[in-house]
Amino acid sequence: MKKLLFLLVILISSTACFDQKKQAESILRHYIDRKVDLIRNYTMEAEVALWNATVSGNESDYQKLIDLELNFNKANQDVSGRFDPDRFYTITQNVFTNQQDFELLQKLKFSGLISDTLLSRQLNVLYQAFMGSQIESGKYEKLMMTEIKLWQIFSAAKVRIDGKIYGSAQLDSIRRFSSDDLLVKKISESMQETGKLIAPDIIRMVNDRNGIATSFGYPDFYHLSLEAKDQTPEKIKKLLDEIELKTRDQFFEAKKVIDKIQARKFRIAETDIRPWHYNDERTSYLPQSFNQKLDSLLIQVDPKERTARFFEGIGFPIQDVIENSRLEDVPETANLTAMINVDFKNDIRLIAGIKNTHDGLIRMMHLGGHASHYKSISDKVPYLLKTPNSVVSEGIARYFESMASDYNWLKNEVSADGKFQKELLIVCQHLRQVDRLIRCRKLLVFAEFEREIYRDPQQDLDLLWHNLNLKYLGQNYPSEKGANYWAANKTVTSLSCTIHNFVLADIFAAQLQHIIEKGVLTETDSLIQDNKAIGKYLVENLYRYGNLLPWENLIEKATAEPLNPEYFVEQLVGNENKSN
Repeated sequence: MKKLLFLLVILISSTACFDQKKQAESILRHYIDRKVDLIRNYTMEAEVALWNATVSGNESDYQKLIDLELNFNKANQDVSGRFDPDRFYTITQNVFTNQQDFELLQKLKFSGLISDTLLSRQLNVLYQAFMGSQIESGKYEKLMMTEIKLWQIFSAAKVRIDGKIYGSAQLDSIRRFSSDDLLVKKISESMQETGKLIAPDIIRMVNDRNGIATSFGYPDFYHLSLEAKDQTPEKIKKLLDEIELKTRDQFFEAKKVIDKIQARKFRIAETDIRPWHYNDERTSYLPQSFNQKLDSLLIQVDPKERTARFFEGIGFPIQDVIENSRLEDVPETANLTAMINVDFKNDIRLIAGIKNTHDGLIRMMHLGGHASHYKSISDKVPYLLKTPNSVVSEGIARYFESMASDYNWLKNEVSADGKFQKELLIVCQHLRQVDRLIRCRKLLVFAEFEREIYRDPQQDLDLLWHNLNLKYLGQNYPSEKGANYWAANKTVTSLSCTIHNFVLADIFAAQLQHIIEKGVLTETDSLIQDNKAIGKYLVENLYRYGNLLPWENLIEKATAEPLNPEYFVEQLVGNENKSN
């Protein structure tokens, strides 16, 4: 009898627990159903406002974007908007202002009653969104205005030297072609002055963000941001440290050659080389004769047309996206390469200044990767989980971007004589093992700086900048306090805790290339061009999922192994580090 009563109690308890779970999940489903249309409508309106502000660069359009954000929150105290921590291109983060909604989501999240995987992931998205809204509205408005101000300053990218104003396109040209030591130094000094002006705003932004994070029990904003991306700082640091170690020797060997080249270019001693004598991340160290030859072979076909044809050939028609975009070579978009997702397959817009050059092809292939991805996300994926994690989306874009510098792809895109076909192989090797290696090391500087400034904004940031550049790049920035060279970089003005994702994306891109070459191409015995099997593989294993799965799980599903840096390291330095 006692045994029977005991079993009955367990049965009643289990039934009650089941009913609680069922009720909690029903409440959450109902909540999401009521909010999702509003979230989508707001998102579309905000993205169009972002598009207008980005295309025009006018202060009035930026103000409309701000007003939309503030008016939405003021007028909708009992509704929610969107949280998307992995947007490829971000200016503002929508705030969810209703405290009762937040308390409901908080109870559901920590109740342990939401066991449905889809609901749990959507709950996490909403909860992370609401966390940022639980600050006083005046403080949030102040923070947002600071973020917009910093973005506008660097979007303009105008520098005054000897009474003459240079726009971003002109500055790029000078850095690429000028051998005037004094002029490049003046450009650096002018940008440094801008850094001195905005450094206090950057530090204030960091402190304000940290204040939000600590109010929710996080050590700093960096930790909060990474949790929202299914990441942990310790794991990210370990991975980046591995990349640094395995590329260190190759990089500093390459730097010896680069130093000789730059010293000859500026007619100075190697010991007199300073950080401003090096190329920016968009400018290759490839000799100009090779660049010009490559450009001449590509000039006959518009990069937009070539990219559209390629993606059509592998099963992704993106001509409608290209026609809906702003891709003219105008000063306002000279350095910008971005996708603005208004409504996924219904409205995707690209923005960039595309020239008939190799660089133009690289940028178009990158954008084409984003467009093909977002257009192919399954309609069955819940709206809150559609936006892909940035490691995955940027990794896919980087995979396609790298094709424009890959010999096996590029040799079939250009009509070159036998001599240049051999030279093309050397060119592609240089682009991979010099330019991409340097880009990676620069990203490591920014990634660690981003982590460290949130850990301690009051530390000597000039010394930190000096030490990191010396460690990763061998570049000797002045370390005196108040130099503020760190603040003269556009990347540092956002500090969105996403820089490390570009390194992870490169790692994934190399891994993706490996699985496609060893799997898809081997099985189809085909070139990359016009190979529909590539498109089929991408849709079935990556594209259609959106953010339905945690990014590490999706990478492992698509490539049959966890994220593995060995393929990326091998691309950068060859096989010599494989046994390390």
